[in-house]
Amino acid sequence: MMEFDNLINATKINLSCKNLRDDDLAVIIALLQESKVLQELWLGGNRINLADGKFTDALANNRTLRVLVLGKNQIETEGMKQLANALKVNQTLQGIHLRNNQINDEGAKIFAGALMINKSLQVINLRFNKIGNDGATSLAASIRENKILSQIDLRCNEISASGAKPLADALEMNHTIEILDLEEGNRIGKLMRVRFETIFRDPRRKAKQLEMIIALKDWMMAAKEEEIETLTFENARLKSRAASQGEKIASLESNLGDDRDSEEEEQNDTDVDGYDSEKMENVSNKRLRRVGVDDNDITNDDGDDSGGVIDVTNKQQCSAHHGVHWKRRFEELAFVVESNRISKSMVSNIRNGSFGHGSKRRKV
Repeated sequence: MMEFDNLINATKINLSCKNLRDDDLAVIIALLQESKVLQELWLGGNRINLADGKFTDALANNRTLRVLVLGKNQIETEGMKQLANALKVNQTLQGIHLRNNQINDEGAKIFAGALMINKSLQVINLRFNKIGNDGATSLAASIRENKILSQIDLRCNEISASGAKPLADALEMNHTIEILDLEEGNRIGKLMRVRFETIFRDPRRKAKQLEMIIALKDWMMAAKEEEIETLTFENARLKSRAASQGEKIASLESNLGDDRDSEEEEQNDTDVDGYDSEKMENVSNKRLRRVGVDDNDITNDDGDDSGGVIDVTNKQQCSAHHGVHWKRRFEELAFVVESNRISKSMVSNIRNGSFGHGSKRRKV
């Protein structure tokens, strides 16, 4: 069973003789659409006809595949139409093998129309099909125009001398073809065989082929350099975008850090400078009640609790010679109460009207 994840990184996939139909090619179609490394795809010996156009649509937009093997399948005229449309768009496939299918003159004519436009195919295998003289003539017309093709296999078809002649004429116009094999399995006659041998032995043809090979290599090198330049530019653009995103993230982190520092400073200021008076007044009252002092115990002489002066007892009871002393003590106690530093024992002394340290106490 084909699994996409297991094949996505493959450079060559061989699924020959698996009895596959067009409906079984969903994973292969997805690979043609998404793979960045697939270069060879072998699908020979199956039951594929290409008529639904799904496979060929994916092939049209593929930019990695170099070799496609579809030999010994069930490709007829409708399938050739779909394949030809794909080859008019695809400009990276270099070799296609279509031997042992059901390609007739009509299919060959359709295929020849694609070769007029395609500028990447170098090797074509049409062996063991049903191509006759009309199909050979159509292929000859495309050979005159196409300067990329180098090898064409037309063995074991239905071509006679009348179909071989236009092919020979085209070879004399096209010096890039290194091999055009049609002697085996065709009835082209002895004269045509001699003519083909003469064409391929011509030293001028060899020189032309060498020149074309050098030109082709230069073109491929230029194309590769252009591709590298494009990738370099794209890489620089992505780096710039990543750097911009990094700056935004750093700015957000800096702002977040400033907010945290501000919150810490505000918290420290609160700890050092004091507290909310209303809030801490409630806390103070709770603390005083906890040590046994009621709200009514903390009043001024007029009964108003806003002054914070303690009316412990009638100050007229104090001795005259201690008047100044006790007045100062009352003021100190008032300050202590206001500062929430009063202790439970001091509250008890206040309630009893006695003050002093240790065993020295005075009754007011």
